[in-house]
Amino acid sequence: MFTEKNPWEEVAQMYDPNEKDCLFSKSKQYVCSGDKDAIEAFNSKLSNPDDTDKIVMNIPAEPWWGNPLKANLIILSLNPGYVPKVNEKLAKVLQANDDLRKRIIEFKKNTLLLKEDSCMAANDNAYPVSTKDAVNMLGDWYWYNKLEHLRKAVIINGIVMDEEEFYKKIALIEYHGYSSITSNKTFPTKNKSLESQHYIREMIKYIAENNEVRFLIMRSKGKWEEFLGDIMVNQKKKFIFKENKSMSQSISPKNLEDGNAKSNGQNSSNNKYWEIVKFLIESKINE
Repeated sequence: MFTEKNPWEEVAQMYDPNEKDCLFSKSKQYVCSGDKDAIEAFNSKLSNPDDTDKIVMNIPAEPWWGNPLKANLIILSLNPGYVPKVNEKLAKVLQANDDLRKRIIEFKKNTLLLKEDSCMAANDNAYPVSTKDAVNMLGDWYWYNKLEHLRKAVIINGIVMDEEEFYKKIALIEYHGYSSITSNKTFPTKNKSLESQHYIREMIKYIAENNEVRFLIMRSKGKWEEFLGDIMVNQKKKFIFKENKSMSQSISPKNLEDGNAKSNGQNSSNNKYWEIVKFLIESKINE
């Protein structure tokens, strides 16, 4: 059992569904206490207050999606994005609806507490939109779209698993859990990592050593190698890397094509995408 103290519990307790601005707060900073000084120091050094590298602290933090401790495929990414027209303007519209606001923030709170088993909120058909759609709106439908190709390949018209089961098999872990428009390569630095990153590293170490899982790195392989060190070396068979240099995180055959050989389709041993599809289907069969 993973027993490391979750530093995000204090942030989760700030997610109050009764606060009408909890999705875009006028006063709160959703930051782990051990991270705050480092983030404020970084932001203060930016010459322009509107710099796209600025860490945004008044929207819910998202160090992971889904439940990494239970997932079979874990995507390792950099940090949550920030789109002003979505994370501010749309957030204000959504939080004005009491029911919507409560459903969204409760899902995000339970995710931080590792009480949610799915990387997608429930498709509950609630009015005016489902919780699933509302949460995806705030995420600009980013990961929903990036997972579309893989979702269709694994579900196979419901023969192997349904959509709900698929999303329970997927999780995402961020290098750090705070949003920005662009991801600054120097934040946080190697020698000044955030305190919350210690928890992330220990979580990944536990998962790699104890679970039948695959980690998929779509960007910044070098940064993750530096951060994880011997964890990645000792468990290298569990780590899959995208080899092309594009910034796309779409999980598709073309994007995960082996850099040394052209894929010949589904049966190609050089295509990491089909390796992932096979792994997810086998994980369902072996349950």
